Amino acid sequence: MSAIAGIYRFDGAQADDVILSALGDGLERRGPDGRSQYKSGPTAMVYRAFHTNLESRMERQPFVSVRGHVICWDGRLDNREDLIQLLRNDLRDDHTDVAIVMAAYLKWGSDFLPKIIGDFALSVWDPLTRSLLLARDAIGPRTLYYHKNKDRLIWSTELASLLDLHDIPLEINDEYVAGFLTSLPEPGLTPYCNVAGVPPGHSVIVNGNDLHVRRFWGLDPDHEIRYPSDAEYEEHFRHLFREAVRCRLRVDGPVWSELSGGMDSSSIVCMANDINKRGEAQASTLNTVSRVFDEAAKSDERRYIVPVEKKIGKTGLHLSEDKYRISAPWESDYAPTIPSYIANIAAYCRAVNTAMRESGSRVLLSGLGGGELLLGDGDPFPELADLLVQLKFISLHRRLRTWSEALNKTYARVLWKNVIVPLLPGGLQLQRRRSANKVLCFYNPDFVKRMHLRKRMLGSTDVFGFRRPGGRYQSKLFQFLPRQISSGFWQEFSDIEFSYPGTHRPLIEFLAAIPFEQRSRPKEGKSILRRALRDLLPAELLYRKERRITIQPAAARAAARERVRIREMFKNARASAYGYLNSEAILAACDEAKKQPFPFVISLMPFEYWLQSLEKRSVGKSSLVVQPGVKPTSLLKQQKIIRAQ
Repeated sequence: MSAIAGIYRFDGAQADDVILSALGDGLERRGPDGRSQYKSGPTAMVYRAFHTNLESRMERQPFVSVRGHVICWDGRLDNREDLIQLLRNDLRDDHTDVAIVMAAYLKWGSDFLPKIIGDFALSVWDPLTRSLLLARDAIGPRTLYYHKNKDRLIWSTELASLLDLHDIPLEINDEYVAGFLTSLPEPGLTPYCNVAGVPPGHSVIVNGNDLHVRRFWGLDPDHEIRYPSDAEYEEHFRHLFREAVRCRLRVDGPVWSELSGGMDSSSIVCMANDINKRGEAQASTLNTVSRVFDEAAKSDERRYIVPVEKKIGKTGLHLSEDKYRISAPWESDYAPTIPSYIANIAAYCRAVNTAMRESGSRVLLSGLGGGELLLGDGDPFPELADLLVQLKFISLHRRLRTWSEALNKTYARVLWKNVIVPLLPGGLQLQRRRSANKVLCFYNPDFVKRMHLRKRMLGSTDVFGFRRPGGRYQSKLFQFLPRQISSGFWQEFSDIEFSYPGTHRPLIEFLAAIPFEQRSRPKEGKSILRRALRDLLPAELLYRKERRITIQPAAARAAARERVRIREMFKNARASAYGYLNSEAILAACDEAKKQPFPFVISLMPFEYWLQSLEKRSVGKSSLVVQPGVKPTSLLKQQKIIRAQ
């Protein structure tokens, strides 16, 4: 995962060398394989290389076309062969990813973005229109941020490189905070009001002082795929899933894959092993890494991990929570740019990072995101609700009986809980959510009211225009995908490239277009995955009856183990002084060992630590001073710009 940054001055003046140098310095950690820059008049770009495949080693960036266009690309192009055919009259001898993408831009202009499949963040300077284009792929595993003032725009894939510039104030963005504390922030937000993120599936076009954000990809509510038999759905799915894994094995050296014991990660490992055995991958070897739990046996999934290891004929690295503790104290050099839930498993992340570095590997495959459109939770709502609104009462009756038997619930209970209640207005649904009250008690009541936290806990709304409740349901599930993957949470603790086969765009488009019953069937969540890969997966996974084991038992143990440290952190918490959290409720939870939501307090620790770190980072900034001890109600009346005392 390479790093890019740049400057665009609106007045035509020369780009500032001091800022350009500072941006480059801020990218050094991500680019051990080379450094370069481009500068011409009001525009400048810097690039730091992190090579993961043979083609990337031949790239020259920033890449300048014969017509003077300039591109910086942090990406992996998955439909290379298709684009090379389409652009054969426009390409020269250079078939690197960045050269192909530049040729696509020159041929199709900004319309080239939907034609690019893969993970990417990019910047393109067009000297003819004097415009700058920034963009990220549909899911956004590669970050891209920007800051704009009246004179210029500065962008970077590293948030820290922007925050460290002296003239960018550190003003807390309450919209981000509200999202972080409830259902994850909107992808285009950062914790800072003065720095934005390019939203996944969007481009940012800057021409002079004008800036426009445009969506170039989204789920298509009118696209449907209907086959006459299960076998055709399975064949299509298997082809796309295989391609999703294969293109991520275009790796120079060994590749690693997380193996949690769940269906998603196990399917990726088994498919990657099959591709490697057939000699269809560039990667030299496949290694797996798994989190295991000895003390918290209820969180351990070795009974599903080991059968996969036997299937592929190779035992992976097992990292025990007994050694790499949840919520272990952070290292002294940890200075977070964002609050990150992943901070609570930082010890595990760093152990993976170290093991991969020692093996010469730079790419880690992950099953994260695979369950959203596969309907892995086995919820019958989308299928049954669509039958209801289509007035297909006979079909609804039959499917209700089937689901009732599968869920071991009465017909009436399934109809009420899994069909009627989810169709109720949000306010009525919230009244029924007791878990929301248990969580919201840890937040400042004024902040809860002002930022509508209760409503936010319902999650996102459909932005793609689905007409039926099932489509709106899958739209909400899908939007959770870029929220978690585009957040930059994992990059804070690792120097490796994370790759998610479940986010392969053609695979997402296929799953969103097929019938719900292909994805989730009674007693068979992720049905199409199980059926399509029945020859690759071990029987223990295929016929697994129990629901996915959670990390909650391990988290509860961690909360008890770290009780004193948690209490000390929140005794005089900055998050309470600034009007975000309710320290009294948090301390009470620490004192009541059997209080049900207590493990949730662990998730608040990274937020508090981020605020403390932010105060240290703000030294030297010409920002408003927030006085310690000021009542939260006073703080809420002003913008929160923090500076260390």
